[in-house]
Amino acid sequence: MKRMIRGLAPVFALAATGAAVLAGAPAANAAPAHAAALEVKSATWGQLHVGDCEQDNGTIVLRSDGTGDWSATTLTFQTHTGDVWHSSFDFKTTAGTKLFSAGTFDSPVMNDGNPPPRYFWSKHFTYDAALFGAVDIFKTIQHSSC
Repeated sequence: MKRMIRGLAPVFALAATGAAVLAGAPAANAAPAHAAALEVKSATWGQLHVGDCEQDNGTIVLRSDGTGDWSATTLTFQTHTGDVWHSSFDFKTTAGTKLFSAGTFDSPVMNDGNPPPRYFWSKHFTYDAALFGAVDIFKTIQHSSC
């Protein structure tokens, strides 16, 4: 089943590379003032259902340095052998031209229960940083199966 952005919450932020300053480290250990800031694009999906499985608050993050992260909480309501949630993503321009894909990312094997256990998981990925500026996070498509 393919799921297109529903409840997508885009976030555009600058994340300073000088994390030492934010952590309260002495100024001598802080990143130089001329250090480049990373741009970040982020999208979050609300609750999605595929078969007996559910995904909650799936979040994809792209950084201008060509790194990204996917995280979600998943669960299954009924299984005999353990279910696995699979997600992949297509990133597109504003005009809808596909730039690149990321994934397939697989959840841990999930068991059911009453109530079903929730599985938080995340995956790191890389992509061509030169494409960051062209990505329209509103056009991101998540493909999901379970």
